[in-house]
Amino acid sequence: MTRYRAVSTLRVADPARWAQLTAAGLEAAWLGEALSETERVIADEGPLVAHLGPRALIRYARRPPALVEADRQSRAAAVAALPPRARRVLHSAQRHALDDEVVGLHAWDPEADAGSVRILHGAGLVQLRGPDEPIFTGRYRLAADLPPPPPVAYDMEEAVMDEEVDDLSAPRPGLIPLMHDMAALAAAILQVAPKRTYAGSLSKTDARKLGRRLGVQALADGQGLEAVSRWALALRALEALGAVRTEPLKRTLSVDLGLETTLSGETPEAVDRLVHRLVDRDQHVLLPAVRAALQQAGPGCVDTVVFCDLVREQHRDVIFPPWQRGAVSVYPYLGGEDALTYDDDSFDRVEAPMVLRLLRRLDKLGLVRRAEGVFAATDDGRIWSGARKPPAATLWIGSDLELIVPPESVTPWERFQLERLSRCLARDVVNRYALDREGLAAWLSGHALQEALDLLARRSPGVPAVVTETLRGWTDAAMQVVVTRGVLLEDPPPGG
Repeated sequence: MTRYRAVSTLRVADPARWAQLTAAGLEAAWLGEALSETERVIADEGPLVAHLGPRALIRYARRPPALVEADRQSRAAAVAALPPRARRVLHSAQRHALDDEVVGLHAWDPEADAGSVRILHGAGLVQLRGPDEPIFTGRYRLAADLPPPPPVAYDMEEAVMDEEVDDLSAPRPGLIPLMHDMAALAAAILQVAPKRTYAGSLSKTDARKLGRRLGVQALADGQGLEAVSRWALALRALEALGAVRTEPLKRTLSVDLGLETTLSGETPEAVDRLVHRLVDRDQHVLLPAVRAALQQAGPGCVDTVVFCDLVREQHRDVIFPPWQRGAVSVYPYLGGEDALTYDDDSFDRVEAPMVLRLLRRLDKLGLVRRAEGVFAATDDGRIWSGARKPPAATLWIGSDLELIVPPESVTPWERFQLERLSRCLARDVVNRYALDREGLAAWLSGHALQEALDLLARRSPGVPAVVTETLRGWTDAAMQVVVTRGVLLEDPPPGG
């Protein structure tokens, strides 16, 4: 088995630059082994980075594509080799997991499935989160690169009502515009690194900087972020997700780039990933069934009572895995509690109210509209469910490096990337951006230039050659001296 170690490296664009850096005070003791004539392992990163300062671009390594593919194939082979029962337990764990973490109590029977959990643990597919977690019922981490569990094929046609009900609740503001605002604000926070005051609000100076970066005149003129409802809501949403944190000593806001994972993919998948994190943990496993019902209903409605009956018939254990205690199936329970029989009457008492609570939350999130006994998708809900394709528009790029971005021309993930790569000149129905050197340098900390060029080419009918040439020139200038963190190097074999 190949072993790896993570190191930081210093790379220069031209070997001649080593002499220039040494003349400028770079000490040999800060560097370790040579990987090539232009790259060295860093032995003492703190003083080296402090010495180089803004002359060095700080980058974060990503796993090579070949290694990612090898890991995926290895995980797929391990899952395929599992006994059927252990594979079923793993799929249940995956469906219940959030952020690759699952509570064993929610996903399997700690007695009947104990052997399967041991098999999964021995195969490296699940692992207790910490030594203090109770075995079988505690929190487990799922291995990375697992193949997704097979989807459940829900048939909700019996619950579909072809006509919309007249007294459906008014649709609330949807998630899709909010996701774009979250993406824009997170990108601006990455660029500005604003600070909070002691009272908890953003400093006025930093709020103005955010306003200039976002192209929001009210903020640029000195109005506090908390007073501009659109952007205050975006900040609250980012904080609720844990995507923005405040450093306790300096009170600086930072962005967890795990936000990229949440926003990734086409719009329906990005919305689905966000919704899974916004609903209650014990209810998110119901979302595929709701999504399937809305997709099959299209412009119509779904009968709530029939929907619950179909979930019970087609996926009885969607929320709670049954525990077998003697000849009786019961709900999961904690020590000292009375066990509840796992039957149809209990479903109406336990799971059906959970469905109603979930629909109320989806109503608040702007994905469904409700009336007594029925629910239907909003416009955003139809996109989320797949009942309607997201509208498509074209992004335009001028030779002056200006971007014209109409509504529905990019996904939330692409919005995040564009806002990082460029500065917003005007934010209205149609947004105008200007690519700039500062934004590209920030982008290069975690991405390759080709990814930016691919993004522009994917959404624009034509990228002027001068734009490509300018971005390549800025990249060459930014990467003259590069510190890369998290580079994986193969350890030599024992005795080698």
